[in-house]
Amino acid sequence: MGLFNLLQGLRRRRWLRRPFPSAWEPIVAARLPFAARFDADEGARFRDHLKVFAWEKIFRGIDVSVDDEMRVVIAGSAARIVRNLPHGLYDAIDTVLVRRFAIEHEGGRILGYVHQLGTLLLSWDAVKHGIATSNDGRDTAVHEFAHAIDLKDGIFDGTPTFDDGHDDAARAWAGVFSRHYLALKAAPERGVLRAYGATNEAEFFAVATEVFFEKPAVLKRKAPQLYATLAAYYRVEPH
Repeated sequence: MGLFNLLQGLRRRRWLRRPFPSAWEPIVAARLPFAARFDADEGARFRDHLKVFAWEKIFRGIDVSVDDEMRVVIAGSAARIVRNLPHGLYDAIDTVLVRRFAIEHEGGRILGYVHQLGTLLLSWDAVKHGIATSNDGRDTAVHEFAHAIDLKDGIFDGTPTFDDGHDDAARAWAGVFSRHYLALKAAPERGVLRAYGATNEAEFFAVATEVFFEKPAVLKRKAPQLYATLAAYYRVEPH
């Protein structure tokens, strides 16, 4: 283990020992309604991930001042999808950039992106809309945090990092995801995932993660193997 990893681990253990800030609880209650459905143990793990992310990452506003509400809501979106997983899945990013609106680009509107140099950008309006509209299969923050998980091994390839010794899980993942990705490319209008998921393997993983957390019952009914593979990886049954 390198010196950086050692120091990072020490910082995280120190943060985990600190209580969850009481001033953040009203923000969680008001702005992160999905957290109300967690049982006590899951809620505690969620808050652990939230506070580590909020304290570990550098938050910078582009055209806004980042306040506690923004920090907690964004960190809560990150914690939502990894709440039952080990810490460290977001090690590929160190800075979160926040701007109020989407970036207008010649190719369309950019709501967020993850850069390989460690920066994640989010539109605050898109983050709020994704949480408030919880059943349309689209959530900008979830999408970008899936990309951040994907990038942990240094490349965007639609395959997250598996623990050493989990070769069977990695092979099962590859088989299921390849099959569903190719099916979506062949007939994007017929899939449970939106057509954007057929762009490449990385977008497929991010779009599939959005649908898994936003429309789990639909995904489970229409693509049970894809649902089961995501449930096994994230160690959660969304509700």
